Amino acid sequence: MGSNIDLRKYQDVSAIEDAFGKILSGKSGYKPIIERRVDPVKCECGTIIPGDKKFCPTCGKKAERKPTSTKCVKCGNFFEENDVFCGECGAKRE
Repeated sequence: MGSNIDLRKYQDVSAIEDAFGKILSGKSGYKPIIERRVDPVKCECGTIIPGDKKFCPTCGKKAERKPTSTKCVKCGNFFEENDVFCGECGAKRE
């Protein structure tokens, strides 16, 4: 038998983050960091420029990188490449 009481208001966000960090690392107080991957680009000269380089190692031209994802103007969530609507709030991509 359920009481239908919403217990979410009793959750402590810092305790949840600490528990999640402990599951990931085995240590208390661990804060996971999400890194964004930067894809390599192809230079005009044909050289593949790795994601950590700003200039082509062959011809010296600046690597022209286009952002791989954009933020939702409503909630700030990142869109994936082919998303038309935000997966978090449902807003249409602009």
